Amino acid sequence: MPIAEADRQRIVQSVRAYIARERMSREEFAARAKLGKSTVDKLVVGIFSEKTVLQIEQQLKLRLLDAPATGDTAPDELGRYTRADTTNYIGEFVFARPSFREDGTIQAFHMRIEWDTNVHALLVKEAAPRRKQMPLQLGTVYIPRASMYIFILSNDEGWLKKVILSQLDAYKRMKGILLTMGNAFANVYTPVAMPVIMNKYDTIDADMTGEIGPRSRMYEEYLNDLVAVEQSRYAKWIRIKQP
Repeated sequence: MPIAEADRQRIVQSVRAYIARERMSREEFAARAKLGKSTVDKLVVGIFSEKTVLQIEQQLKLRLLDAPATGDTAPDELGRYTRADTTNYIGEFVFARPSFREDGTIQAFHMRIEWDTNVHALLVKEAAPRRKQMPLQLGTVYIPRASMYIFILSNDEGWLKKVILSQLDAYKRMKGILLTMGNAFANVYTPVAMPVIMNKYDTIDADMTGEIGPRSRMYEEYLNDLVAVEQSRYAKWIRIKQP
């Protein structure tokens, strides 16, 4: 049966997203799917047969030929990712960043990613209220085609926060940077950029969030992941060289 052009484009997007999510080369994808490299090269530009798709579905346990139900695909401006392709993101996470005010302290938040049927996209929500009943953090997930990174954009009455994270890896970790406004001193706020991590856990205990100091059992894990953002080149800080 001929594959409709819309389905063909969706299959290409799903395969590219899988390759990016798994941080693999086309050669590695070909080996995993038991296909030739030339077949994969044609596949990612939309040239393939139904037999090739069935082979990928069987070897990688992906759902490609069956179109997702209406409402299970994000809008074009969010990257047109599908709910089926992003189920690994749904769950409980710890979002951690350096403290704005105290050097050596890490601030960690219990976050939840879920599929919102109203906006047809993944949303990031703070799972529990903090002290002083501060507003819960909320953001929309953007996943561009073939990108190895995801974007989370939060808009609170015009105040924007942007998080850029590596796609979820085999260890259920994401690393990247946060761009926001931070408290410089008194009531003065300035733009800040800082390393952040977002780690997925089956269970998140109370001592895994809040202010995490050197004596916390989670401090070393969070610190190592935050340091790895720059050291392992998940993000790069570009500074102008002074003469």
